[in-house]
Amino acid sequence: MNTPDQIDLKIDLPGLPELAPLVQDFASRALDLAEFSGTRRQNLLEAFLCGVELVERTLAHEGDAIVPLEIGVTIDAHALEFKILEHGTPLGGDLTESSGLDITDRIRPNTIFDRLWWIQKGHEGSELHLKVKREHPTIELLEEVRHRLDREEAENAHADTSPSDKTGEYKIREYRQGDGLEVARRIYEAYGRSYPNQDLYIPERIDALNQEGRLHSIICESPGGEIVGHYALERPELEPIGEAGQAVIDHRHRGHGLMKPMRSAVEAAGARLGLLGIWSQPTARHPISQRMNLKFGSTPTGLCLGTTPAEASLRGGVSGESESEGKSARHSCFLYWDPLTEEPMLRAFVPPELVPILNPLYQARQREIVFETDQAPPVNGHSAIHTRFDSTRGVAWIALDQVTSGAFDGIQAAINTMTTSASAATIFVDLPLDDPGCGYLSAQLISEGLRLAGVGPRFRRVDDERKAEDILRLQLNPAPVDLAGLVVEGDLGRALADTVLGAC
Repeated sequence: MNTPDQIDLKIDLPGLPELAPLVQDFASRALDLAEFSGTRRQNLLEAFLCGVELVERTLAHEGDAIVPLEIGVTIDAHALEFKILEHGTPLGGDLTESSGLDITDRIRPNTIFDRLWWIQKGHEGSELHLKVKREHPTIELLEEVRHRLDREEAENAHADTSPSDKTGEYKIREYRQGDGLEVARRIYEAYGRSYPNQDLYIPERIDALNQEGRLHSIICESPGGEIVGHYALERPELEPIGEAGQAVIDHRHRGHGLMKPMRSAVEAAGARLGLLGIWSQPTARHPISQRMNLKFGSTPTGLCLGTTPAEASLRGGVSGESESEGKSARHSCFLYWDPLTEEPMLRAFVPPELVPILNPLYQARQREIVFETDQAPPVNGHSAIHTRFDSTRGVAWIALDQVTSGAFDGIQAAINTMTTSASAATIFVDLPLDDPGCGYLSAQLISEGLRLAGVGPRFRRVDDERKAEDILRLQLNPAPVDLAGLVVEGDLGRALADTVLGAC
């Protein structure tokens, strides 16, 4: 299961005064977890114990019966909340009326705790809630767990790239109809139910996608004939480029470098299909998948922030955390590109401030490029704007075929719709790099708060798909992004990250 972004604790005990030290110890430890200290901590502890006393006063009227008492606490990045549930005489109403001034004065509503209230739970009893805001953006204990598990995940991933003396006993083969069930099981075992591509949980869907050619799966079999690994080339619209990914290894078979031969098989499949190239999205949470791409000759072309929901992680993995917002933060991915055919010269229209980072990106992929930095106003007219929203990921894409005078207003309207109506957490705006109006429009959008993501290699669809061209990708992040946990591999990746994050 994923490490939660809150801590829930509970203690059930009989309503006996002899157990008061146990209640006090429980509350003390909860306040420590929530990182309250000094006089503030002592005042909260005393006020909480007064709340317990308030409830126990009614339990005294139950005669000789020992009425169960349940005490719970929830701690998240925003607040600590105690809950005291009694199963005896119904309680409620105004605290002053129901408790007596001595206790109310010691609790001091809105002074020590920010809020106190009753919840009536029917036959279960009455529950007193005491809530106080925290001043820390994270829970230190969960942050320590997150970094530990991230290290373990990176170590496991490293084990999947280094061969062992048993690597040769495994078989790498093409997908066969009927393999879908085992692939779905491997995805679940690795990611729980958090994997963003829901198709991979449905065996029949995996079969159908492979039959249609929209997915080209590579299978790894153990020496005993079990399906223990999956890597795929994905082409949802049978486009002339493919995405390498959806890689998973059964945890019982890690440590044999199996990712490498599967990736080699994916590259070979792309070449047989005559694709222009293969792109991939290695995670920015650790460097291992980035290193694998570099070893296969892929080069970074972009850093896309917030591509993946915070809750998406390996089993036993954790959610990201933003440094300043105190909210669960989204993970990011790099874009990598491996051309399989020679790429033609490109004339790119961009603002001059982007040339220092775009030029080395093109040099790395050995594509000739000429930059045009004169920002000529776009031609008159209205642009065809294409939008797409992935509700599972919370990601929106806004793409433009041609830059015209109406493009800026159209894109602004699309962004507004995606943020207000669709509640998009991440928005990408893709502009045609070879359009003379691209430099002018991208400068306008950057001045309005968008930032560079990078280049989408051959992402632009044209009538002759063999001439698919690059796009300039800008990005906007309405939701928090885990910048503190972002890990970068390679000099070019670091230069790209410095440029992208410099606008944050």
